Amino acid sequence: MKITVAGQMAAMLMPRLAAHSTILCRVFGRGIGNALPNCHEASPFVRQEMPRPYTLYMDESGNRHPDKKADASREGRDWFGFGGYLVRGEDNDAVRKLVAEFSYEWKLRQPLHITDMLSESKGFAWLGRKDQATREAFWDGWRHVLCSAPVIGIGCVIDRPGYVARGYLEKHKDKWLLCRSAFDITVERAAKIARLEGRKLHVVFEQDAAVNETVTGYFHNLKENGLGFDGKNSEKYKPLRQVEFAETLGRIQHKPKSHTMLQVADSFIYAMARHGYDKKFWIHRSLRDRKRLADFALDAEHLPQLGIKYYCFD
Repeated sequence: MKITVAGQMAAMLMPRLAAHSTILCRVFGRGIGNALPNCHEASPFVRQEMPRPYTLYMDESGNRHPDKKADASREGRDWFGFGGYLVRGEDNDAVRKLVAEFSYEWKLRQPLHITDMLSESKGFAWLGRKDQATREAFWDGWRHVLCSAPVIGIGCVIDRPGYVARGYLEKHKDKWLLCRSAFDITVERAAKIARLEGRKLHVVFEQDAAVNETVTGYFHNLKENGLGFDGKNSEKYKPLRQVEFAETLGRIQHKPKSHTMLQVADSFIYAMARHGYDKKFWIHRSLRDRKRLADFALDAEHLPQLGIKYYCFD
């Protein structure tokens, strides 16, 4: 039988594609739901559609400026965190449905802002007037939303006192550098995950008129110039090159606090940040147990380059 050149090339590529697909299933299949197809059914002879992009939904937690004094409630846990979660394009509706059902059940009209929920203040003051059984049912419902969503939590959390103690504030006069560092680290790790599945990465963050242009600038700088960290110090993290950012990053948008997907991101970044100071925080433990965080969804070999980054902690 005559074998064409195309056939020879396909035969050569098949083992590589199969091995790569097996790695993706092993690393991501159980950690963020079962959205991936059966990896052993893929064939280089069948035309495959371009996979839909990942979206990184991001929110901030804490004070982004290292020179600002923390309020009294932050004593002992003074962080800045930037992050949220990654979701595949085909799973967006599943997340929206979970939030919509929860909001309908509890007749909610205000955004699900985690600090207001935990403190039972502002739009959630009513929760503090309910009996304990009702309060537990409310939190069981929100736990179900966070832990059932087909997503993977990722972010960067910086201890602000640790940042100052290391002399970064004196060395780097740009007060925005702490915020940019957290953003760049989170987006870079998210981009690596997207690349493993051959997907583009879009970013959506919570809008704030004071920072919209600045954060958007961080994103475009990554596409045009890559990371600004010292190459020698960051070598162990296998950072992406500028050309890889340009290949992978799609668009960036900012949306209001009421945006359904960002309400979930708010809880994720808070849980990741709080964990840096409170190892028993129940939301983080719940996400951990359901493998909805990068540190527990990925194999250990990937964590230094793809896991949640805790920066300037002792």
